[in-house]
Amino acid sequence: MNLVSSWARLVRTATFRLAAGFAALFSVSIIAVSSIVYVAMTRYSDQQIDLSISAEVKTIRDSLAGASAPEIVKAINDRLTDIDPDYFYYALQDSDGGVLAGNLRPLPAITGWADIPLKTIDGDGYRERHTIRGLGVDLTPGLHLFIGRDTHDLDDLQEGITRFFLAGAAATVLLALASGLVLSARFLRRVEAVNIAARHIMDGHLDERVPSRGKADEFDRLAANLNAMLDRIQQLMQGLHQVSSDIAHDLRTPLSHMRQRLELARLKAASAAEYDAAVERAVADIDGILGVFAALLRIAQIEAGARREGFAPIDLSGVFETIIDTYGPVADDSGHRLTGTVAPGQRIRGDRQLLTQMLANLVENTIRHTPPGTGITVSLAPGPGGPLGQVRDTGPGIPEAAQQKVFQRFFRLDASRMTPGSGLGLSLVAAVAQLHEIRLALSDNCPGLAVVLDFGEAARPVPAVKPGMDGRRPHPVADRPSAIDSTPVPIRRP
Repeated sequence: MNLVSSWARLVRTATFRLAAGFAALFSVSIIAVSSIVYVAMTRYSDQQIDLSISAEVKTIRDSLAGASAPEIVKAINDRLTDIDPDYFYYALQDSDGGVLAGNLRPLPAITGWADIPLKTIDGDGYRERHTIRGLGVDLTPGLHLFIGRDTHDLDDLQEGITRFFLAGAAATVLLALASGLVLSARFLRRVEAVNIAARHIMDGHLDERVPSRGKADEFDRLAANLNAMLDRIQQLMQGLHQVSSDIAHDLRTPLSHMRQRLELARLKAASAAEYDAAVERAVADIDGILGVFAALLRIAQIEAGARREGFAPIDLSGVFETIIDTYGPVADDSGHRLTGTVAPGQRIRGDRQLLTQMLANLVENTIRHTPPGTGITVSLAPGPGGPLGQVRDTGPGIPEAAQQKVFQRFFRLDASRMTPGSGLGLSLVAAVAQLHEIRLALSDNCPGLAVVLDFGEAARPVPAVKPGMDGRRPHPVADRPSAIDSTPVPIRRP
């Protein structure tokens, strides 16, 4: 049963159907070519027979012109002894139909070309039916001559050609079907490897991957793409699990506090003012929780790439200048020193609002988590591959082991757990950077932290797309000047 099922699967594969289709096409082609060759060779053989018979008739006519009947009879009999009796057949008949000379039985008076059946007996006593192809002419009044040739050799040739082409067609079909089965078996083995990996993944083994043979063929390329997709899915699943755990952990505390305050207000509040105060604190807690969910939804929207459709050329220098101007007074109020240098004319393609939010989160995070007196520097300058932005501070910095973890949702250092915030600010920064293909790196500022933003990929010009090619209107191509003044311009604080 398993063998029958395996054969049935092989026959149902697209590879086998393709091979069967080619086999049918080749068979039709062979039949067409065989038919043409068969007809051409048959016509050529018939022509050769007719030419030899015509030449023999002309030779006898020319040699016996004016001869008497006895001379003609003697010449025909002599002709039979001079040539192979099986090569030509003669029948010299009088006006009554009697055979005067020749090696054929009496025939009806035939003028012109005709095919006559002939029965012969071979050396083993078998009777064979042959066909004589011949030409009948009148030599003299009262004498009629028919000269013909046996077409047995021609029939054998035609049968041989037919058998040869039929064998070739059969061999072609068998080879095509065998090739189809072999290719189908190989195809099924590769597909079955993908199916096995998919079943293991569905069973919960998210680290399972599609095997690759290292041949760099289309299956290996498909396996590489599938494995990259599975890596991304595994990361997303791990992130989803982590987010679920973090949400449950981080929201449990404010919800518990809110419930305790409301319970205390219900049991101990003695006036409307105390009830109002408890409600206001509960509303504030709820607003904080809603803010967390809003941030999560915004990060999810950014990671899904929904905002990429709105990318347009923007003045990145203007974005940095806006952040420096906006957060300068905020830093002063908190006891920090914010300075900045911005090279003019730095342009990229992107979403201005998201990039502004990304820089704002970096600066706010620095102000919130560094002590008063910390110096903060925001800069933008041309880099080897495009604009290079930096946010540096002279605070306590982040331990190297935790530098990549700070971009995870809800992750907070121990020293920051008592400060306001949800732990989502740098997650949004990472999401915006990924959306814009910005290389984001953290390093030690000695002392403090340095956040480096490489806008090289986002600065590359995008070719214009003709309307209608992808169903959307094309974005304008960024106008990048050929020469940019790279001299940093200091931003003075008022």
